Amino acid sequence: MTPHFEQRAGVRVFIHGGEPQQPRLLDCEVPASEELRVVLPLACNVAEGLLKVLEGRRYGSAVGRILCGGAAHLSYHRMVTTQDQQRPYDYGQAVVLDGYITFVSGALTVGRDAAGAPLLHCHAGFLDRDGQQHGGHLVLDRLIVGSEPLVLRLCLFDQVAYQVQPDAETHFNLLHPVFQEAS
Repeated sequence: MTPHFEQRAGVRVFIHGGEPQQPRLLDCEVPASEELRVVLPLACNVAEGLLKVLEGRRYGSAVGRILCGGAAHLSYHRMVTTQDQQRPYDYGQAVVLDGYITFVSGALTVGRDAAGAPLLHCHAGFLDRDGQQHGGHLVLDRLIVGSEPLVLRLCLFDQVAYQVQPDAETHFNLLHPVFQEAS
């Protein structure tokens, strides 16, 4: 199938090139979780700070939100069109911002790589020092907390791990929930 847009009930919907994988919403229940409020201090590298907070904790994966805060430096990617018929959109070149950056919102996922090490993923919206809106896939190891702490909320859970797997519909590698034995 050739990827394309369709109108459905007045909403523009992108149809990927691969075989539809329904349902797209996956639901997993776990018996227990741990909620954390994380405050990362000024000048902290966010990836390093998050990994330090998670070190030694028992969890399979985690999800969370950026609640508030700012950055002094960050790098992010947005989707761009490509010439590839099967994958007409991909991440573009990194956009780098410096200066006073304020977060509006952000969604974090902590998955696991093939060796079981934590894998950080984040999409966020933010304002630059001139009030211009930005948003996309944040590169967390290039995100430096700015003049106010970065406040996050994380929900850690066991027995399910988000792992990168190929996705037949989108032709992207996506984080999929994978059930694991209780540790």
